[in-house]
Amino acid sequence: MDLANQVQWLVDRAEISDLINTFAACLDAKDWQAYASLFIEGGYIDIPEPTSKTLEYWRMYKEEMPAKMAPGLERYSATHHTSSNHLIKVEGDAASSRSYTLATHIQADMTDFWTAGIWYDNTYKRTPSGWKIATCKLVGKWMLGNPKQMKAN
Repeated sequence: MDLANQVQWLVDRAEISDLINTFAACLDAKDWQAYASLFIEGGYIDIPEPTSKTLEYWRMYKEEMPAKMAPGLERYSATHHTSSNHLIKVEGDAASSRSYTLATHIQADMTDFWTAGIWYDNTYKRTPSGWKIATCKLVGKWMLGNPKQMKAN
C-alpha cells in the first residue's frame, strides 16, 4: 500500500472511530436528533428484546429514532456508554466494525442501575458529508441487574 493509501486508511479509521464514540455520546446526552443524524437514509439499528427468552430483535429505522429513543432511555436519570476495542475494516467507500460497549443505565437513585456488556456490529457508507452508519446490530453478551427495568414502557 502506498503512502497516500495508508494515510487515507488511517483517516478513515479515525473518522469511523469518532463516529462510534459520537454514537455513545449522543445516547448519554439524550440527543436523539444528533443520534439519528449519524445514520444514512434508510439506516437502522437492530436491538434485542431484553426480556425475550428466544433472543428476538426489533428494528428501528433512522426516521423513527427521535420518537422511539425517548421512551426507552429518557426514563433513566443518566446513562453511561463506554465504547472501546474498535475493530474497523475499511473497503473503499464501505466499512464494518465491531466495538465493545459497557452500558450502564441509572435510575433516580444513583445506586439503582443495571449494566450490560454488548457488542455493536456496524456497517458504514462514505457519504459526501463523511462516514455514516448504515446498519447497527446490538449484540448483548451479559447483563447485571434486573432485565424488567430494561423494557420500554
